[in-house]
Amino acid sequence: MNAKTFFRMALFLFVAACIFFFFRDHFGAQPEQAVLSPRPTAAPSSSHVTHAESIPDTTRVIAYFFHGHRQCPSCRHLEAISERAIADGFPDAMRSGTIQWRAVDIEDAVNQHFASEYQIYWSSLVLVKVTAGKPVTYKNLEKAWQIQQNDLALRSYVRAEVRAYLGAS
Repeated sequence: MNAKTFFRMALFLFVAACIFFFFRDHFGAQPEQAVLSPRPTAAPSSSHVTHAESIPDTTRVIAYFFHGHRQCPSCRHLEAISERAIADGFPDAMRSGTIQWRAVDIEDAVNQHFASEYQIYWSSLVLVKVTAGKPVTYKNLEKAWQIQQNDLALRSYVRAEVRAYLGAS
């Protein structure tokens, strides 16, 4: 085998390996991910009542991370950093239920109503202000996607938006 044939075969194997790993990572079975906190498979139904929901006068912020059945590495990263930013930035509010984190698969039939309620079309981080047991306003944190590769900027952005929602009346 001459050098030209050897390099052709090496290049072919390299390209084949790249294609294999691309398809495996983006379309294959997703490996189990480390879960930072329990994650519901569906949003709680109206019959499910948490501590904060049992007090109708309570104003709280729910941070929803909406995703599909399969999540790309960027989606999983955005979810993990956002969840950790809220949990680490507002531990007392998380414990009291003033701030809640919910990861919701909007491809599940029981959760599809969220797509129209919050005008979402893909994985999204949405803050919802709930007063007297009813959602009053929401904000899709679209900028999170622009800065998701910068963990520090993402954490700061998410915390600032949550603080603003807690302080807004």
